[in-house]
Amino acid sequence: MGLDVTGIDLVPEFIAHARQTYPEARFELGSLAGGTRPDASVAGVLAWYSLIHVHPDQLDGALTAIRRVVAPGGVLVMGFFKGLVCEPFEHKVTTAYRWPMDEVADRLASAGFAEVERSQREQQGERRPHAVIAARAV
Repeated sequence: MGLDVTGIDLVPEFIAHARQTYPEARFELGSLAGGTRPDASVAGVLAWYSLIHVHPDQLDGALTAIRRVVAPGGVLVMGFFKGLVCEPFEHKVTTAYRWPMDEVADRLASAGFAEVERSQREQQGERRPHAVIAARAV
């Protein structure tokens, strides 16, 4: 679509799969929150289930680190498992967390994002309840 995008992931196997599947795109092993990108250097971040394994005590720091690299007016789209309370559950890889949508929105606001839109899907058979919040860097 003519966009300059870079995929970043901590899992080498995920990077290898992405490079094989989309050889024309750029992928890097690492973490966007790891501090290697300059401040305000990206227009947007898609954190599609990227933060589900982050411990609740560390989520605010991760969101603040993401906000540091997102340019003012840039967008973060965050997909996560929805719950009534923040709680851990067993996941294929390692422990994951369910989050109430309002709590995620509050944490995003504390990190310097303003919610633009939200969407949710209730449990459907084996599919867990899902939520998405789009927020703009302020």
